Amino acid sequence: MAMKQNFIHGAMILVIAGLVTRGLGTIYRIVLSRIIGAEAIGLYQMAFPSLILLITIVTAGLPIAVSKMVAESEAKNDTRQTQKILQIALILVIFLSIGISVVFYLLAPLISQYILTDERVYFTLVMIVPIIPIISVSSVLRGYFQGKQNMIPSATSTIIETIFRMVFGIILSLTFLPKGVEYASAGAMLGMVIGEIAGNFTLITHYFMQKREKQISTRKRLLLNQNNQLYPKMFRIAIPVTTSQLIGSLAYFIEPSVVSHSLALAGVSTKIATAQYGQLTGMALLVINFPTVITYSLSVSLIPAVSEAAAQKNQFLVYKRLHQAVKMAYMIGLPASILMFVLADPISYLLFNSQQVGHFIRIMAPFSIFLYLQRPLASTLQGLDYAKESMTNTLIGATAKTIAILVLASRASLGIDGVAIAINLGMALVTVLHFRSIIQIIGYTVELKPLMTISLSAIVMGFASYYLFVYSLQQIDIILRLLISFILGVIIYLYLLLILKVVKKQDLERIPWLGTLIRRVLP
Repeated sequence: MAMKQNFIHGAMILVIAGLVTRGLGTIYRIVLSRIIGAEAIGLYQMAFPSLILLITIVTAGLPIAVSKMVAESEAKNDTRQTQKILQIALILVIFLSIGISVVFYLLAPLISQYILTDERVYFTLVMIVPIIPIISVSSVLRGYFQGKQNMIPSATSTIIETIFRMVFGIILSLTFLPKGVEYASAGAMLGMVIGEIAGNFTLITHYFMQKREKQISTRKRLLLNQNNQLYPKMFRIAIPVTTSQLIGSLAYFIEPSVVSHSLALAGVSTKIATAQYGQLTGMALLVINFPTVITYSLSVSLIPAVSEAAAQKNQFLVYKRLHQAVKMAYMIGLPASILMFVLADPISYLLFNSQQVGHFIRIMAPFSIFLYLQRPLASTLQGLDYAKESMTNTLIGATAKTIAILVLASRASLGIDGVAIAINLGMALVTVLHFRSIIQIIGYTVELKPLMTISLSAIVMGFASYYLFVYSLQQIDIILRLLISFILGVIIYLYLLLILKVVKKQDLERIPWLGTLIRRVLP
């Protein structure tokens, strides 16, 4: 069984697993959208916020609390307390998830008819019910392994879950499609149920593969000796995180309803609004969110790393971890934003055969850098026990986004573009507020020189990729042209970072698994 990894090593494991799963997930969504169409994808996207909201309520921030508390107990070599934390969290989510699942099943007809305003989404909502307990247990187990800074179980379970979801999602969607788009959407959600079962089984297998005599010898005593201090501490961490996530999930949950009502005021029919919302959130945002696999991996590794450093009262290490995460997120997020902006049309044409999706990507790409920086900043606040600040910032951003949707999307001159602009506003506002909170708490100061150098390198890369695609490679097939423009642009960017000494060759050589290859390729 793999043991504890350091911050960068653990993040890299999650990054590689995330790239695999996000790549597979993107392929799956592209194939699914071509098979069942924008309208069915729109129904799926209308139901998906309900799943996010329910998972937020059920897990109640416990995965983050478990990760943080396990990291602290591991720093003290307290194996007994580590196991107790896991037991408490599992008991809570199992009972809560069953109760929430029953209530949601009873309310599904009302939600589909009155909140989402499209009764066809009912079948997809029903498919969510069995997912809730499964994801709840999986989330707690992932938090446990992440707190021990062992990212391999999370990585392998995510890959397996994605593979099963892809295979069964496509099979079931195709099977149910002749009955109508609502059944095809429900089939895709049922595929997610099967995927989550497979991922959960993988995590449980990893847990029981841990053969530690110390854990086995203390297991019986842990059940008999209750540590009452763990309960208030767990809830003290979990409640602000839950509230923060709940705010975002509630905003996401009501977003389809707000969008549909706003577009109705702009004179857009329900059917067209559903299709447009599917293009924006199920296709354009799929592309925009792809780089978040990096920042998510950083965030997951950052919480236990910062918590451990804070428990040891090592302020320098806290600052160092934050700086590493922010620099890496910016270094990856900015060029991704620029590439998506300059190559939006060919990307949307090749992936979705739609010009409208490219239009949405161009609107959102310049602001996506805020999204990529948001997760590491939020994780730092949570790791430092300032989840309340993160909660407040999220509330402000969610409120601003919802109001902006109502104001902008209801204007006939903007319509669905107003939704994209409102999402941009919410992303930017929350990130700026998170950054302000961190400055106030730990006095973090940004090193402008590397950020300016990264910005310059990314801009040069963007111009180079655009010039190659539009002017230099016109005689080549569009797929090959896009691939060459992307790869050469990335190479130019990396070499600029090396020449300008933002990244050193030694840093790249220390990347797990890839260091040997980099050593041979670079001069």
